[in-house]
Amino acid sequence: MATILDPQYDSSKFFLASVNVMLQMINELPISDDVELSEILEAQLAASVLIETKKEVLSEGWDVNSDDDYEFPQDVNGFISIPANVLDISSTDGNIIMRNWQLYNKKDQTAIFDEPQAMDVIWDLDFNTLSHPIRNFITIRAARKFQARTVMDTNVYGYTQSDEEEAHMIARRSEGFTGKYNMLTSEYGQDNLVMS
Repeated sequence: MATILDPQYDSSKFFLASVNVMLQMINELPISDDVELSEILEAQLAASVLIETKKEVLSEGWDVNSDDDYEFPQDVNGFISIPANVLDISSTDGNIIMRNWQLYNKKDQTAIFDEPQAMDVIWDLDFNTLSHPIRNFITIRAARKFQARTVMDTNVYGYTQSDEEEAHMIARRSEGFTGKYNMLTSEYGQDNLVMS
């Protein structure tokens, strides 16, 4: 017997569901599939704002999309290319930066490396792979932006502001749960501990 997946749990539809929330904010009818998404201008605009907002939120660097000391290998010519899904990247000492989608050593003024480089990375992730608290926060923030850009109803904008603040708090709480942050034992807490 085949299992029928409840549409609310179909992770391939999370993006579409969020676009529909955004359309609802401007009193537009929901869309049912990717074909309608590609044909209806308001849906395309909503999708564009959703992607923009996802990158903005993920750029903050969450536990789910951050890696410390992620190693990037050099190619045969010594260059280290950066994948397009990198939102931000930094080295521990600040000497190695991203320039023209390659790593660049500011001190030596070169983009050629003899060995792989370990970098702190913030990744852009597919919307459908994100946890519900982060997806919800992104959706509500994107819906506010979309509504402001299209119809600018100040009553709705003010109402959704409290929704966005609550969603952000829930997402950060989830972040704390998954990150297991502790002021006394985590790297963050120890880096900021002041000893007298």
